[in-house]
Amino acid sequence: MNDGGGPPVFKICGQIHHRIGSLLPPDDEPTKFIQLYVYDTSHEVQNRIASLGHHDARGSDLDPAIVQSLAAMLDQHNSFAQQFRMARDRLADDEIEDFVIRIVGPRDDDPPQYSLPTTDQLAMLVVGDFSYKAFERDIIVQKQAGDLQQISALHPAFMALQYPLLFPYAERGWQAGVLYAGVIQTRANAHIKVSMQDYYCYMFHYRKDEPNPYLCYGALSGQAKVDARACVDENRLRYIVENQADIRMESIQGICDAINRGSTEGSEMGKMTVLPTSHTGGRRYMIQNYHDGIAICREYGPPDFFVTFTCNPKWPEIAEAIFDPGQKPVDRNDLIVRVFNMKLEELLHDIKAGTSFGPCNAVLHTVEFQKRGLPHAHIILWTSTDTSSPTAAMIDKYVAAEIPDPKIEPLGYALVSEHMIHGPCGKDNPKCPCMKKKKCSKHFPKTYEAGTIVNKNGFAVYKRRTNALFVKKGGFQMDNRWVVPYNMVLLKKYQAHINVEWCNKMTFIKYLFKYVTKGADCSKAYLQRVKKG
Repeated sequence: MNDGGGPPVFKICGQIHHRIGSLLPPDDEPTKFIQLYVYDTSHEVQNRIASLGHHDARGSDLDPAIVQSLAAMLDQHNSFAQQFRMARDRLADDEIEDFVIRIVGPRDDDPPQYSLPTTDQLAMLVVGDFSYKAFERDIIVQKQAGDLQQISALHPAFMALQYPLLFPYAERGWQAGVLYAGVIQTRANAHIKVSMQDYYCYMFHYRKDEPNPYLCYGALSGQAKVDARACVDENRLRYIVENQADIRMESIQGICDAINRGSTEGSEMGKMTVLPTSHTGGRRYMIQNYHDGIAICREYGPPDFFVTFTCNPKWPEIAEAIFDPGQKPVDRNDLIVRVFNMKLEELLHDIKAGTSFGPCNAVLHTVEFQKRGLPHAHIILWTSTDTSSPTAAMIDKYVAAEIPDPKIEPLGYALVSEHMIHGPCGKDNPKCPCMKKKKCSKHFPKTYEAGTIVNKNGFAVYKRRTNALFVKKGGFQMDNRWVVPYNMVLLKKYQAHINVEWCNKMTFIKYLFKYVTKGADCSKAYLQRVKKG
């Protein structure tokens, strides 16, 4: 998904299904998935190119020689590909015999295996009195079937089958029961087995001079990382579903949830699955945080400042950590997230220490991700200073919305020019992402103001004087009307887009947890009887 001019974004919605298909395609249907290894291999290269969707690539963009060499490489080194080729040979010898391929998965009492699989471990079974329920974690590939089988994320071959070019040697993935290195089980330390999240966190770390399938292969690595994250969430949700009896909840809460869903009749009620507040992003999680924010407002009143801190992919910490030639920051979002988290922790420490906005009573923040993949944090803070009667001097002390004089503040002028200028948008750039209904959704350009005032709605209108200072951006001269409000101390230290607003409004709590009141996506349909004649 890439609607704008930013880097490619891989987006998922719902549950991920890895499809492996059957050994032979149904009648009059093209080959796909595993069938490319087994059926009509005399035209395998053409079949592989034709199996791509129109969004992936056009056939003319692909070199058949490269496709052929990659297939030969997998045949030589990949044990799964070798097993599929054995099925091809067996079908060629006897097309009447009915059999399946069984890729063996681990059992709960099996010891963990760290070595690569061999062809002998992938047993080919003749179907007789064969029960699929006895092999729930195995991958069973039938000769010809109309249904698609869902592969369990607990299988060690889960990622290797989906991404054969990232795992050309069919490397084993995560499996249950792997122990942490150097950990001895005791009563005080019962957590000795590697969780799925810890495994992927370990795999996502870059090691110099070691190619990493999750980091070193561009957009395909990005898709694999999103896939791995979805596996972690899916297994957490499965645990919640299977352990509903252990989740503590008030009986009245079920009635409240039913009313919120619009269920007012007893016949509309069914078996309910409770998603606890510990699951990040769930409705109960959002409501709990929203209530915590409202409780802070009840104690300290409306918040004073609203800060938006956006990651800068040009930070030297990110650029210096990229070793592979040709890589860009967009290819290493693991670095972007880690560096941003360290910067955010330092920014929160500065705010709590009072170095940025004076002594603070409370700080509340949340982290979100933009459509182009960069993380940004929304921070709300309550200062110890009495702000019930704000003055222009009080606001101007911490927030500015003008271009600094390059002769007096050369560093400030450079930073504002790079990070704090909005647009151009409007008639000069109608395709700008901020444009909604042919208007700027951020209400730029602002009006000139001789001094800072607070309007009748309680919002601050910052000082934007008319002067000869301007910034060139996109071939246009941008003056003070296009400056995003900022704090010069934070801007000089962190050198990123840091929007600072004086708010004194409780509505920003709702903005922080907007999904609480947003509700689920829905549509309205009307049936109208048309009169004849």
